[in-house]
Amino acid sequence: MITAPNPSPATLAGTNTYLIDSAGQAVVIDPGPDDPAHLARVIERTARAGGRVVLILVTHGHSDHVGGVARLARETGAQVRGWRGTGRPLHDGEIFPFRGEACRVVYTPGHAPDHVAFYWEGPGVLFSGDLILGQGTVQVTPPGGSMIDYLKSLERIAQLNLASIAPGHGPLIREPKVRVAEYLAHRRMRERQILDALTEVARTPSDLARTLYPDLDPRLWRAAEGTVLAHLEKLVAGGQARRIDGGFTRSR
Repeated sequence: MITAPNPSPATLAGTNTYLIDSAGQAVVIDPGPDDPAHLARVIERTARAGGRVVLILVTHGHSDHVGGVARLARETGAQVRGWRGTGRPLHDGEIFPFRGEACRVVYTPGHAPDHVAFYWEGPGVLFSGDLILGQGTVQVTPPGGSMIDYLKSLERIAQLNLASIAPGHGPLIREPKVRVAEYLAHRRMRERQILDALTEVARTPSDLARTLYPDLDPRLWRAAEGTVLAHLEKLVAGGQARRIDGGFTRSR
């Protein structure tokens, strides 16, 4: 794991780039932002192991994960694979050999419609991108984000035999089953809170976010509002809430 120097409230210490080397054939997962020094470190670490980057995999198309793809591909000649936007798109269930063990593509939309995770089956490692973070919770903001899809993705990976999770941001997760269960419980708790806060008078995502997150870092207000909106859209789809007068009310 090589962490890019792009810290922020959303990216934590920075974007984690993962390097898997096998007999000189290296795979890079999420090159991170277009930072020449960070990408030089990735190439240098590969060369130090006597190898070269032959494949670049991306979990999703947000710039803090793919900004450096073009530069790294140009400097290494590596093939680039993602769910979309690459010459040869990934598909759900596709297998890559990582050090002689199968690494399977798992389609996990929710944070982004093109989001995938990579499940290295032998050691039980999930490269989770922004599906799960090393600390804190994940932003899910419509129209690209969907809370319905996000919860389905969490439920899907809960069925995997995991020993650890290598997240897109934050430290490695050594108790993956516990973390996934916490994520699911947190989202269900937040949904109940939002439903309880709805009345016959329409409330906006911004109004609800300020009620639910009174002590939030101001830099994260847009993320909080977006995630509240994603929950509201899920409640509307389930018939528990209605969209009215520019806001949302509880269904009668």
